[in-house]
Amino acid sequence: MAKAFLICIIKKFPQKDFLVPIQQEFDLLETEGKPVTSIQINTENFHINFDQYKCHNDYIHNKSGRVFNRDFNYYFEPLDFHSYYKKDDSLLLVQTKTDAAIDFVNRLNNTKEYDIKPVDIDFKNMIPLITEVSGAWFADLKRTHLKTAGYFGPNVNKSEEYKEAASEGNISSIHLKYISTRNNKEHYVVISKKGSVILYDTLQTPEEELDIIDEIYRELINPHL
Repeated sequence: MAKAFLICIIKKFPQKDFLVPIQQEFDLLETEGKPVTSIQINTENFHINFDQYKCHNDYIHNKSGRVFNRDFNYYFEPLDFHSYYKKDDSLLLVQTKTDAAIDFVNRLNNTKEYDIKPVDIDFKNMIPLITEVSGAWFADLKRTHLKTAGYFGPNVNKSEEYKEAASEGNISSIHLKYISTRNNKEHYVVISKKGSVILYDTLQTPEEELDIIDEIYRELINPHL
């Protein structure tokens, strides 16, 4: 199963357990309940100087429906996941699906106790650092019946189709085969414009996942921040 890690830079991060008091103005929340967001330390110095945190976020889906003869305009998806904080690098990795991770970060920031910012991925400066780009998705294409498109193949960034799409749209994600400098193993990875790194290979332990994410951050993302 693919695993996504939202890469964030920290300006303010209280190293303590925190339950976010969510205050909403929607009347519907009085009957549907209020979303809960929490973060608490699980293991200090879990791996390569990352502290591991247990996190919870009630991710709101703005989708209407009906259940038990009752209408609703949205519903909560309760998510439990881990985040990893490395103080020396002011780095936070949020390990859950990208949009839910961004929502989690926004909830923390809204309390004013935290100042967390997902990284701004600069594909133009990143791609020259990549050995082989095997795929890319584009958004905001200026075509009559096509606003998004994907292109795939070895070194696809050198193809004319890719160059044409890059000239008129924006890269939303790139796919690459990343060879770890730690063990020379190849990993299939996707990097999203939203700031997440997605591992498609199944690794045996969270420590191995952290090794790869930390390595990709240092080699491909940090140089252009």
